Amino acid sequence: MKLFITPADSELEEGLKLLSAVSDVDVVCDEAAADVTVTVTTCDKGLKVSYDGVKTASIAYSRRVEFFRGVSYLLGGKAVEAEETAHFESNGFMLDCSRNAAPTLDTVKETLARMALMGLNMMQLYTEDMYILEDRPYFGYMRGRYTDEELKAVDDTAYALGIEVVPCIQTLAHLATVLRWSAFSDLIDCNDIMMAGEDSTYAFVTEMIAKMRRCFRSRRINIGMDEAHMIGLGNYMKKHGVRPRVDIMCEHIARVLDICKDYDFTPMMWSDMFFHLAGGSYNDASTKIDEAIIEKVPEGVSLVYWEYYCDDKNKYDTVLKQHLQFKNPIVFAGCAWKWNGLLPELKFSLAASRAALTQCLNNGIATVFATAWGDDGAECPLNVVLPVLQLYAELDYHGGDVSDEFLSARFADCTGADLADFLLLDKPNRTTENQPAIGLNPTKYLLYQDVMQGLFDAHVAPHFPAFYAATRDELKAAGERHPRYQYLFEYEASLCDLLSVKSTIGVDLRAAYLKGDREELARLANEVLPVVSEKLQAFVDLYYDGWMKENKPFGFDTVDLRLGGLQNRIATAKKRVNAYLDGKVAMLEEFDEVRLSFDNRADDPHADPNTFCNTWTRIATASLI
Repeated sequence: MKLFITPADSELEEGLKLLSAVSDVDVVCDEAAADVTVTVTTCDKGLKVSYDGVKTASIAYSRRVEFFRGVSYLLGGKAVEAEETAHFESNGFMLDCSRNAAPTLDTVKETLARMALMGLNMMQLYTEDMYILEDRPYFGYMRGRYTDEELKAVDDTAYALGIEVVPCIQTLAHLATVLRWSAFSDLIDCNDIMMAGEDSTYAFVTEMIAKMRRCFRSRRINIGMDEAHMIGLGNYMKKHGVRPRVDIMCEHIARVLDICKDYDFTPMMWSDMFFHLAGGSYNDASTKIDEAIIEKVPEGVSLVYWEYYCDDKNKYDTVLKQHLQFKNPIVFAGCAWKWNGLLPELKFSLAASRAALTQCLNNGIATVFATAWGDDGAECPLNVVLPVLQLYAELDYHGGDVSDEFLSARFADCTGADLADFLLLDKPNRTTENQPAIGLNPTKYLLYQDVMQGLFDAHVAPHFPAFYAATRDELKAAGERHPRYQYLFEYEASLCDLLSVKSTIGVDLRAAYLKGDREELARLANEVLPVVSEKLQAFVDLYYDGWMKENKPFGFDTVDLRLGGLQNRIATAKKRVNAYLDGKVAMLEEFDEVRLSFDNRADDPHADPNTFCNTWTRIATASLI
């Protein structure tokens, strides 16, 4: 769509050019060559869009990002009269760059452009060790860390679109990839937690925060500090003895806050440790926060309540009110599930987001964002989360009253895609009609489990091959309807094609062996296993293409090791079976082992077969890795 903007505004035109990477927006200087003439004005509050659906439009906006949201209404190609106001001061997306997948600069820019079309005005860039500290060469070594130039380019792009980039780092725990190196051995308390109270720790933190100041405009910073459950129980205890961990935590926070103040940052941090140190359970509606804990929390830091596993409005309301007992501002972080393996969990993410943001609105929370973590190697592509980001935007601008039909229409405007097709990306993990829990991920464990020592064979059902074959066809058809996102659908279709054969091969091999059916055993080993190997290689090739489309090459080495190891185990299985058939070995001890359920469930033939495991080392083998 060729747009003529009047009056001309160089800042808006810069942002409009960025939209060309994700839409067909094109700014022209000659009104006669334009598809639509857009008259632009500013207003005190909100967004107003008027479009006749043919040639003439007007956009009045109060925040720059709202102008680009206004443009998205034009992309639908229909007459529009819209007037809306954002309910949240800040609303956006946390991009996890620290779990192997480091999105390229182009990918981050495209994500920002999509966010702008939706009207989201904040990105948190989660970087544990994914930036350069000049005096610490092992910080982020061989991890695809971002240069200063790349970080500044992200910030400049966001600024042109009216989006604030909030740096998100870790200043206490979640630093395993840093503390693995002997160069940081003097900073370790235990596990992935830094030593509180040490001058060397705060010199290190100062370097981190100084770097964020040099690279980003924002006056806000997320300093992390979540899940430091063992704080004070390692080297700290050896040096200082046993001390109340809440005191250690708060003393550490106070020193980090002083550093933030020196660099003109207003910090936020995850809130979970205060609940754990109070003796309660985080995200538990029954937890009582002692007034003494509330008093210990330093002022000047916002607390981020995170919840990814709940779609109960009442629980959100209760836990938000627990947080509001603190004297600190409260921020909410919700879920855009892409962290439970190779696929997203979109349907649940949408349900949870509706419940969460409704209660955030009811409780006056000003800042919200969706998180898209990449647990166990960030195997799932980034762009699968777009439906969740769209919902965050629409719940913001429409105050929680958003129908499925309206969400679908807006998703089409902002992405050019069909929401129902995107929701198909959940389906390969939905092998039964009514799965009893969220997050079940058969695609991951069926992919990675060993052919001869299948730790998940007890969770394989006879209908899986037919299910995956049918789902493969659905995904391929959806991909053909979406050229821009076809790689997402082709990747999953290829996985389903592989699982249409591999899902039951281990069970079938063992059954033939136990029955003494040598003919079937030979067929499976010499005809079916080569097909599995061939389909696995096709999947690897598509996985590679998708990874390199979105990410830097670093981190794909883990994928290669996992899938290359699987390929070799298939070859070994063929070798072992043929050795048995040729009389070179008397038995196949792997198949003599009784298959146990992975989750220690009772033997119930009517139970749903699916379970959950998102740790490759536990899926691939019971041996040590």
